[in-house]
Amino acid sequence: MAKFVIAGSANCPYFARAELLADNLQIKLPDFEVHKIVKEQDEWVGWLSQTCRENSWTHSSSPLIWRELLNRGGRGVLIGGSNEFQEYAAGYYDITSSMLSSDMTTVASENMATHQSVLEEAEYVKSLSKPLRVCFTDSSNPVVYHMLQELASGGVVGEDVELSYHLLVKEEELDKTRGICLEVVDMAHPLLRDIQVTTETVKAMEGVDLVIVSDDLSQSENESWETWIKRCALVYSNYGSVIKQFASPDCKVVVSGRGALNLGAYLIEREADNLGKRNVVISSRLPENRAKSTIARRIHVNSSGVVNVIVWGNRGGKTHVDLRNSSVHGCEGAIWGPPSYSRPVKDMVHDDKWLQIEYLHSLATYGEYIEGTLGHASSVSEAHSVVSTIKDWWNGTSGDGIYSLGVSSSGYYGVPEGLFFSFPVSFSGGGWTVNEGIDISEELQEQLSEIVQELQREVEVASSSIQPVPAAGSDTGGDMVFGGEQD
Repeated sequence: MAKFVIAGSANCPYFARAELLADNLQIKLPDFEVHKIVKEQDEWVGWLSQTCRENSWTHSSSPLIWRELLNRGGRGVLIGGSNEFQEYAAGYYDITSSMLSSDMTTVASENMATHQSVLEEAEYVKSLSKPLRVCFTDSSNPVVYHMLQELASGGVVGEDVELSYHLLVKEEELDKTRGICLEVVDMAHPLLRDIQVTTETVKAMEGVDLVIVSDDLSQSENESWETWIKRCALVYSNYGSVIKQFASPDCKVVVSGRGALNLGAYLIEREADNLGKRNVVISSRLPENRAKSTIARRIHVNSSGVVNVIVWGNRGGKTHVDLRNSSVHGCEGAIWGPPSYSRPVKDMVHDDKWLQIEYLHSLATYGEYIEGTLGHASSVSEAHSVVSTIKDWWNGTSGDGIYSLGVSSSGYYGVPEGLFFSFPVSFSGGGWTVNEGIDISEELQEQLSEIVQELQREVEVASSSIQPVPAAGSDTGGDMVFGGEQD
């Protein structure tokens, strides 16, 4: 089997001549196969340059023709342009082309018209399906790297919902992020429509339906708390301003990453005041999952069997893990029951001292321990925690399970209205509802009050430092598109 590839600009007469000769060879020779690649004139030069660079070829015009040696792993051997292909066909197959220049021009025009028709039809088909446009901030972050794959694998926002990724990166991270995009495209997820990479906040958030704020705004070693809060505030308030002016009117925002997350959600909602108050949330799933897995290791069960653990408070500061309503499914013991049967965590652990001292210390040092073991910050578990929050938000959860989510308070549990706080919630019907039936002890109420004071102090410091920021910011830089054109 001889397989030839003929690539060229749609309006090139020499491409038309080579194409006609290849068609003739394919008709007359049973083992001759041809594959055609047609490019627009304005994209031909870039495509040609990249293809030649990847294959170590030297060629500068249309068409580009090579033979793929299928019996040698598909490696390509450059033939050249139209003239070289004519000589190759005459020498190997004794077949030539007698096409006149006028015919070449006519066929080239027909090729261009056909190519335009194919493109228009493809655009029409794409227009029938509106993808969910998702913006990731700080997209060179390893956490985003894992989210891109998990979100595109399907079942998160719908089994047949296509996705369009908008990746916001810093100028110095463009090349790295381009490599990430190529990997994601190589996975050939059928629901991934395209990926756009840009350094401009406006372009990244224009028309998006979901923004996943994933910035690593960790406090540096020599940075004061006030300076850190002000730095976080500038980033988050700018995002809110851009979301208000350029994102979809019903855009949803998930605040994750590292930084003053509750403050970030507060500022985003304050700036993007056109969004509904229920459209901005903070993912509290990571500390919730870590709290569950620490219990699971203690009593030797699967961590998915530990349910109804509540994380109260400030994801960027103080939190409180509440096990009073938590229980365990699938535990071994003298009493067995159906899959729905569970026992209280405290009964299964049966060690109050461990719960009050060692357990809390383990949670406080969990992240540091993982980083020390891995040699870098955790990323897979953080990515999954965000994606699972999105999945539950979009699709709801079965049963009456309690989960933790940072939301804008409406006075829940004495938390002042408007402050973002991690509460117990349930998911259903594409939304969330705060579970207001949890009994609060005096001790817990005191802890919640301390966290409220911390959050109020953050808002106070942030508000004193924020200046109005133009929606377009001061972004500069380029952008790249993978997998399709942006409309």
